[in-house]
Amino acid sequence: MSDFFSPKGVFTPKHLAAMAMLLGIRTILNLPFLTIYLGPSFKLITFAYITDALCAMLFGPIAGLVFGFAGDAIGFLASSGAGGAYFPGFALSEMITCLIFACFFYRHTITVPRVICAWLINLAAVLLGLNMVWLILMYGMDAGSVFTAARFVNNLVQAPVHIVILWLLLPRLGKLAERHRIL
Repeated sequence: MSDFFSPKGVFTPKHLAAMAMLLGIRTILNLPFLTIYLGPSFKLITFAYITDALCAMLFGPIAGLVFGFAGDAIGFLASSGAGGAYFPGFALSEMITCLIFACFFYRHTITVPRVICAWLINLAAVLLGLNMVWLILMYGMDAGSVFTAARFVNNLVQAPVHIVILWLLLPRLGKLAERHRIL
C-alpha cells in the first residue's frame, strides 16, 4: 500500500496512450447527443463514468486524478458548452470520483460489495454532495433545492443500473487490458 499514491511507472508511453484512448472514449460518451439533459448542467443519463472507473482501476489514483481533470475539461470543450457554462468545481468532482474508484478498484478484485460501496460513496460525496454545492453556487439556493430532489431521485433510480454495468464490465475490461499488455 506504500506505493498506492506513487506516480512511479504510471505515466509510461504505453499507459499514456491507453489513458488518451480512454479519454477519447469518455469524451464521446459525454457528448450532448449521447447524454440526456434535464435543464442546464443537469445530466440525466451519461455513461462517461465507465471510463473513469476503468482508468482508476487500471492505473491508480494519481492517473485517476489527472484523468478526471482532463476528462472534465476536454468534455466541456468537445460539447461546446451545451450543458451550460464551465465551472471548475465539476473538475474537482470528477477528480474525486476517479480517486474513489481507485481506492476501491485499483489492485483489488472487482466484487459486487466493492462496486456497491464505491458507487454509494461516490453518490453521496460527489453526485449528491459536491455537485449540489456547485449547482447552488452557480444558480442560487432555489434552483439548488429543485435540482436536489430531481438529482436524488434520478441517481437512486440509476444506481442499480450503474452498479451492474460496472460489475459486469470492469473485470472483463481489466482482463482485456492484461491480455493486450496495456498494464
